[in-house]
Amino acid sequence: MEKPINLQAPSFILGIDVSKDSLDVCLIRVSDNQQLGHKLNNNPSGFRRMKAWLKQHGCEAGPDTLCCLEHTGLYTRQLVHYLLARDVQVWMESALQIKRSIGMVRGKDDKVDAQRIARYALLHRHEARCVNLSGVTLERLKDLQANRGRLLKALQSIKVTIKELLAVDPVSGKTLEQVNKKAIRGLEKSMEQVEEKMQEFIAKDIELKRKYDLLTGIKGVGKVLAISLLVYTQGFTKMDDGRKLACYCGVAPFEYRSGTSVMGRTGVSKFANKELKHILHMAAINSVRFNEEFRLYFERKVGEGKSKMSVINAVRNKLLHQIVAVVKRGTPYELKLKNI
Repeated sequence: MEKPINLQAPSFILGIDVSKDSLDVCLIRVSDNQQLGHKLNNNPSGFRRMKAWLKQHGCEAGPDTLCCLEHTGLYTRQLVHYLLARDVQVWMESALQIKRSIGMVRGKDDKVDAQRIARYALLHRHEARCVNLSGVTLERLKDLQANRGRLLKALQSIKVTIKELLAVDPVSGKTLEQVNKKAIRGLEKSMEQVEEKMQEFIAKDIELKRKYDLLTGIKGVGKVLAISLLVYTQGFTKMDDGRKLACYCGVAPFEYRSGTSVMGRTGVSKFANKELKHILHMAAINSVRFNEEFRLYFERKVGEGKSKMSVINAVRNKLLHQIVAVVKRGTPYELKLKNI
């Protein structure tokens, strides 16, 4: 599993508080802790002005600069791309993590927030998890994945409506089917194009392509699950083990008991990524059908009296642990039929 990369020790720390229209920047020189502040527009012109301002104060805004900023969705995207193109070390940190490290604060001020971010980065610079170029690719994959989800939802909505109407009123159902034929074909074509574009982005990134091939080499893991896992785990840099990933997907079993009076059934938590859980569920069903290892396991456990749903959940868990093991090991999946 990937760990924080040992990057060049920074000479400058750059803390940036990002909003929709502006950037509040705080520069700290590591050698003497000198601190400077500036406010700029959040657009390409503002980025160029920031670079010129940094240069005035001896900072070349290159590999010797560690820039820390909070996750603020789309508002940080252009800035991150600009900084990465200039080899700046970019650290995207959780706003909650920074807030917890500071303790209780009162009021809100963008200039002060930039200073807090910079000081946090200065104190914790040895723990920095910096964004790489794969992060940009994953960002684009996430956009395409969301678009694919919207297309799929629209397609299913039309198809389900037609199917239900055909069952109760065949004439109206046929009419609806006819008038929506072009719309259905268009949505299906758009989904194909989105999936092709996803493959293009993966093919251009050597490290992501290697991991994608390892994942899809496991029987039952298709391209949708593989891409979803790459996106949600940030290329398997955010999840350290199979248990954490299973918990995130909502398939890790938890006991529900306390003392002698509370003796609930073991079950999964509802706090989970439901979209990823659904995709994983479909992959587990396919694994039982087409992966001999999981098929034999499923048949044995059901034969022992276990409920099918609980066995499917166990398959989901096993599948995730296999996925993490393959990525950690860096070698293709091998079928094992002993001791199932």
